Amino acid sequence: MNWLPAIGTLIFGAILGYLGQRSALCFCGGIRDMILIKDSWLFKGLVGFIGGALVTAIVFSLLGQLPTFPWVITKGLTAIPGDAAGNLGLMPHLIVTVIGALGVGIISIIQGGCPFRNLVMAGEGNKTAIAYVFGMAVGAVIFHQWVLALVQSILA
Repeated sequence: MNWLPAIGTLIFGAILGYLGQRSALCFCGGIRDMILIKDSWLFKGLVGFIGGALVTAIVFSLLGQLPTFPWVITKGLTAIPGDAAGNLGLMPHLIVTVIGALGVGIISIIQGGCPFRNLVMAGEGNKTAIAYVFGMAVGAVIFHQWVLALVQSILA
């Protein structure tokens, strides 16, 4: 078995978690602060995260590890295979994506931070964040078991 991806993921996750803990990075908080009080400190972290992800995807694409990057140019407007909603087609896939994103966004605003920030705070021992992370896992199961099936039955 090739352990390199698992070991690389653990190392990268530890580095990302350490940086997230030290910087108090929060995507929802960055957008909130940018809109409400014009403070760009956390928003810069969001922009840096997106830029880092884009650069990483380009590098791995050039190394031949991501042959379908960017997906919309190589495959057009189609759902990504392997995604739970991918076999529904593009429009149902977009609908369930919006439903899921709204659910995560609303709950995150109520909780006071994005899922990444709550994962970091859960690692610090914050009981509210631990409950949030547990609820996020339960919500993912509920979404995939019932909401996805409901949307599929409505649009079929």
